[in-house]
Amino acid sequence: MSVQILDIVLYSHDGRQRALPLKAGQVNVITGASKTGKSALIDIVDYCFGSGECRVPHGPIRHCVAWFGVRLQLASGQAFVARRCPPPKGASSEDFFVVTGATVELPSATALRQTTNTKGALALLTSWVGIRDNLHETPPGQKRPSLSATVRHALALCFQRQDEIIRRQQLFHGTDDSFFAQALKDALPYLLGAVDDEHVRKQAELRRLRDQLRAVERRLAEIAALRGDGASKADALLAQARDAGLSNAVTTSREETVSALQTIARTPLGSVDVTLPEGSEFSRLSTERGDLLEAQRRLRTDIEAARTFSKDKKGFSREAQEQRARLATIGIFEGGAAGHTCPLCTQELPETQVPPEVEVMHSALRDVATRMESVARVEPHIERAIGELEKRLHDVHQRLSKNRAQMEAVRTANMALSQAQADSARKAHVLGRLSLYLESMPDVPDTKELEEQAESLRAKCQQLEEELSDEHVQEQLFSITSRLSERMTEWARLLGLEHSSSPLRLDLKRLTVVADTIDGAVPMAQMGSGENWVGYHLIAHLALHQWFVQRSRPVPHFLFLDQPSQVYFPPEKDVDGSMALVPDDDRLAVSRMFDLIFKAVAEVTPGLQVVMTEHADLNEEWYRKARVERWRGGLKLVPEDWPRAGEGAVD
Repeated sequence: MSVQILDIVLYSHDGRQRALPLKAGQVNVITGASKTGKSALIDIVDYCFGSGECRVPHGPIRHCVAWFGVRLQLASGQAFVARRCPPPKGASSEDFFVVTGATVELPSATALRQTTNTKGALALLTSWVGIRDNLHETPPGQKRPSLSATVRHALALCFQRQDEIIRRQQLFHGTDDSFFAQALKDALPYLLGAVDDEHVRKQAELRRLRDQLRAVERRLAEIAALRGDGASKADALLAQARDAGLSNAVTTSREETVSALQTIARTPLGSVDVTLPEGSEFSRLSTERGDLLEAQRRLRTDIEAARTFSKDKKGFSREAQEQRARLATIGIFEGGAAGHTCPLCTQELPETQVPPEVEVMHSALRDVATRMESVARVEPHIERAIGELEKRLHDVHQRLSKNRAQMEAVRTANMALSQAQADSARKAHVLGRLSLYLESMPDVPDTKELEEQAESLRAKCQQLEEELSDEHVQEQLFSITSRLSERMTEWARLLGLEHSSSPLRLDLKRLTVVADTIDGAVPMAQMGSGENWVGYHLIAHLALHQWFVQRSRPVPHFLFLDQPSQVYFPPEKDVDGSMALVPDDDRLAVSRMFDLIFKAVAEVTPGLQVVMTEHADLNEEWYRKARVERWRGGLKLVPEDWPRAGEGAVD
């Protein structure tokens, strides 16, 4: 059982309570005269179910009621939901009071307080109805946002107000608003069961698989790009190597090209010789330059070693001086023979009490003093040696500068030598580029496993896309509406409605009833008479609610019908609720209509609850048993002695 209503409750400003009890799983009839509050029941329930606006008419009800409430029968347990009546100039209130339990007693007015807000109450009501996570994704090319069905969408199928049940343009509650009508169209596949909870799970799975597939395809594209770029760069480098005379290899694949480059890279740079005349001046200067560079390297190494030694010596000397200064400051070793005087108190020590540590300390001090003397003797020699090495290094620098100038002069004068040098530099440049490319060449992995993974993901995505496709959903909707069409056509003939000789169906795209006549489709808006419009509203909603009950769909299992007999029994003919002034044909039509409602509820009992407000008060046993209250003779929804806001208020 989805949600049904056990009580509609009103609280006065002075703490009084007015409860209208209802029977779950049955037809509930509230009869009464005009202006007694019958039509406000739908607005009260709608408000307690989280409506964004309180549509209860301004007047005695809004003025005299502090809180509206409903006690609900849930699939497991009960709940009570109350919402504060908005102030006179307010559209709604965020104050909700909610309590749940196995059974829930109607709370007193003093217990009412805010325990949640509209958002929290909607979340609770949506979960109680049985609506789970769902998402209608907007088709490509349409800009409206994706939609998740809530209890607010489901309620459009549960209310038929007095002005709606007789309307030929709209079939469902609230669909005169085009934005809400579109939202209901988007929500109907889920509410009807064409899109179920498994569909939602599959949508999430499809999104996850698509993300994985995009990642794999992106990796494959990167590898393909690396292969393409690598092949073009390798071919270009091999061409440059051939042009420089480093190779004559011709290849047909990337692997062959890389192998040829690796062979060239292993060629020592020294093997790229420049042929010079024997005994030439440039050759002598080149040999001299090599000797000078080697001498420069050795001198720099010697200077660095000497400076390191000097730095270590200075560190040792500084530390030793500091320790010796500390000992000298306190006078530990002044006076007394070593080993016979206490170094701390200077008292003479007996032979038997001389500690061995004293001699050790004296020995360490002597060793430190000796080392410091050696360091002092060596230090001038180190500095002198460093100076001599630096002088020799300066001489080598001068000779290198002179050698470089001489080589440049000889090279400039000898064009053949200049050409040979340029050729050698070119080869060295190509070898350098080639080596850098091979070192930085990406390690392109084998893509077979990635390609197999991508193929598997594509197959899974394709399967889910077929299951989740709009065509599949439309097939399910067509199957559902076909089942509903059978019942609607049967009931239309029972009521004697126009076009009932033709098949009737729900048009979910236009949210209306259509008769498929021999001359073509005829929508409800093109059908005549209020009797037909009311009849089509009834058969459509009763067929839908039977489907919701039989398929356990997450829609509240109650249906409010506000004065369905109005086309036969208008208020001006209402004297005491009897239909004495109504023609016989109309009385029979009303009886058939009520009989259909009771029959439809009985077929799915206790799954469906119908709450019907009426002027008519049939003198039939089955009708009297369904009547929960009769609002005549001063009895109304809101007692006449309730104070207005501000008159004895307790809240």
